[in-house]
Amino acid sequence: MWEHNIYYPFSDRAEWELAKFLCDNFNQGQITRFLKLLWTRKPLSFKNAKQLFTFMDVLPVAPRWKCTPIHTDGYTTTHPVNLIWRDALEVVHHIFGNPIFANHMEYDPYEINDNGEREYREWMSCEQASEIQNELPVGTTIMPIILASNKTPVTRQTGSLEMHPTFLTISNIHSEIRMKATSHTWACIAYILVPEYTVAQKSVPMFVAFHVIVSLGVRVWESD
Repeated sequence: MWEHNIYYPFSDRAEWELAKFLCDNFNQGQITRFLKLLWTRKPLSFKNAKQLFTFMDVLPVAPRWKCTPIHTDGYTTTHPVNLIWRDALEVVHHIFGNPIFANHMEYDPYEINDNGEREYREWMSCEQASEIQNELPVGTTIMPIILASNKTPVTRQTGSLEMHPTFLTISNIHSEIRMKATSHTWACIAYILVPEYTVAQKSVPMFVAFHVIVSLGVRVWESD
């Protein structure tokens, strides 16, 4: 199935894009009427809205979002502080198992030598990769995790609150693919709210609150 067609159960990318557009913008009755139009001449894998939704249910499910309240004892915030997050391990598995990246992955450490001098390119070409791999059981591989975050305003349905979205990817994916925004190799795993304190507590350093939330978030990921 997905090994031969990454858009299964849809026939190709064009059909998948049409299906996603219909589901995002039309209700069931509108989809059915659209599919009956003479303009829709190309035979599709789905004939009506019910069959389309059945196809959508077959698609792999991405890790689900969760919400954990964060309490900072002794400090009062103007808004409740919540850590909006996804299980980082589930996200890693989701990225690693994505067939789109299958031909752009590295699983084993290696060395590159040019005229007797060692060169370093992908992460798997460094000494640390070999050292870690040598400690693992036969048949296993390393999945180096990369995290990135930056403060940004999130305006949609949040009242323009500032947050630190935290993104994750893995070094197994070739860097030339990993660094392309259109490749979608990075996945958001958390939205960390920047707390706003009451007037009497504005002197509290923001970075202190941020690190408290990050440490709590890491503990949540480790214990889930």
